[in-house]
Amino acid sequence: MVSERTRLRVNLAQSEFEVEGSEAFVRTYAERFDALLDRLGHARPAEPAAAVAPPPCAPAVPVEPKSLGELLHHLPRSATDVDRMLLAGHFAQSRFADASFSTGEANTLLTEQGVKIGNPSQSVKQNLVAKRVFRHQRRYRVSQIGIDYLVQLLGSAFAA
Repeated sequence: MVSERTRLRVNLAQSEFEVEGSEAFVRTYAERFDALLDRLGHARPAEPAAAVAPPPCAPAVPVEPKSLGELLHHLPRSATDVDRMLLAGHFAQSRFADASFSTGEANTLLTEQGVKIGNPSQSVKQNLVAKRVFRHQRRYRVSQIGIDYLVQLLGSAFAA
């Protein structure tokens, strides 16, 4: 007897929730989420609390760029090798004056973090096709589309 697995996934700006199981099991959650989403759609945005003042903050101190390992840790589980290569490329290009990277440099950074990419050059080519990177002389640069994509993946953990 073959049992079909069904999956329900809700993202709501990357707070993410996933249910997987039999269709009947997932259906019980789907009904609950439909009701919740209906309530969220009808809810009016709350008025900003003007009476609450933010606590005084210290003078702006330049923030150290996060390490590649920290950024890799913030990637969602659904991230692919192409996503990891894009992140490593962005991290690598931030280290050079011409703001570019090579496939080998990005792959070396990933290898140092214990991440093995099956075919690094294919990952860069897929990012080229998606216009997340572009050629710069004989190297690559992450495009604004690529930066926007990394922000979408990493949220506030990614500071462009």
